[in-house]
Amino acid sequence: MELKRLTFLPSFALGIAEIDDDHRRLIELSNAIADAIERGDFVCCDSLFAEFMEQCRAHFGREERHLYASGYPEAAVHAVEHQELMRRATETREYCRNQVLHAEAGGCYAKLIEFLIADILKADIRFKSFIEASGYRA
Repeated sequence: MELKRLTFLPSFALGIAEIDDDHRRLIELSNAIADAIERGDFVCCDSLFAEFMEQCRAHFGREERHLYASGYPEAAVHAVEHQELMRRATETREYCRNQVLHAEAGGCYAKLIEFLIADILKADIRFKSFIEASGYRA
C-alpha cells in the first residue's frame, strides 16, 4: 500500500511567513512519516512523530495568536480543529510505537493526512480569505 504524499503549493500560502514555513515543515515531516511506515521502520516513525507533534504544538500556538490577533471570527473553532489533529497524531504515533500491522498504521496515517489537508486547504484557506479582506498584517 502506497501512502499519499503532500506537496506545499503556492496557493496554500497565507502570506504570514512563520505560518507558511510551519506548513511546509509539517508537510515534509508527514511525508517522512509515510516513508518510515512503508519501510516498516517504526523506530524512525516514532521519532518523526515526536518531532511532528512538537512542531504542531509550536505551530498551533503561533497560528492561534494570529487567528485571535486578526479578529478572525472562527478562531475558537479553528483552535478546536487543532486539538483534533493532535489527537489523531497521538493515535497514529501509538500505532507506530506499538509496531502494529502496516495496514493499520497506514490507515491511521491516511486520517492524519486528511486532517492536515482539511487544516491547510479548508480552515487555513478560510483564514487566508479573511486576512486578505481585512488587511491583517503580521
